[in-house]
Amino acid sequence: MSNAALNSAVMNRSRLPLYLQLAAEFRRCIDSGMWPRGERLPTLETLMQSYDVSRMTLRQALSVLESEGLIRRARGKGTFVEPRRDHPVALAIPTSWQEAVALSDVLGTQSITEAERAVGSLPDSGMCCQAQPAPKYQYLCRLHSTNGQPFCYSEVYVEDTLFRAHRKKFKSQAAASVIARVPGLEVTESRQKLTLIHAGFQSANALRVNPGDSVAEVRRLACADGVIIYYARLEFPPRFVELELDLLAR
Repeated sequence: MSNAALNSAVMNRSRLPLYLQLAAEFRRCIDSGMWPRGERLPTLETLMQSYDVSRMTLRQALSVLESEGLIRRARGKGTFVEPRRDHPVALAIPTSWQEAVALSDVLGTQSITEAERAVGSLPDSGMCCQAQPAPKYQYLCRLHSTNGQPFCYSEVYVEDTLFRAHRKKFKSQAAASVIARVPGLEVTESRQKLTLIHAGFQSANALRVNPGDSVAEVRRLACADGVIIYYARLEFPPRFVELELDLLAR
């Protein structure tokens, strides 16, 4: 199967308009470095052959990228990838409890909703854990940001007694940051799971993405003295997420 036939078959499987599919594909070509910053894009004729689409559809797709500031059109010279003035800020997904605390320390925290009373159960985390749930938890729904940029939407459950003992701090700071600084409290078990999901209405609104867009979901729990004292479900826009691991680390 030729590249053009393959591309056409892929696009025919989607319900999105062709020009939006092409805009997403061209955005990937830019983000991946296939189309380097400052370089000229392939000609319309080349793109028409590669994707088996009309000139009008291509122009619509390129107009989307132009409106986003990703490309510029120079009359008589072609279309070029725009150099990025500001590199997108990357968030490294924590791979340890200490890294989770460090990230929480640098992000601003804004409350979205809070339950008026404690809840009696935790959602299924989908992770194995030796500790047992506490009788009650306080639910917090938060938006975390830095420099005005929303990075993380979170739904957090804090063990009720712990929350009431440090209520003021939990109200104003990220929960992981508070827990890490409670005198005499030692986190003895902590787990984390990363998956890709679709953003719902509330998280999409908070993160400034479209409902149904893909987001990175992190589920995280922390335990002390055989009890789950903290459970969080966090959503990150993928464009701000990096996960770097030392594959030789033990």
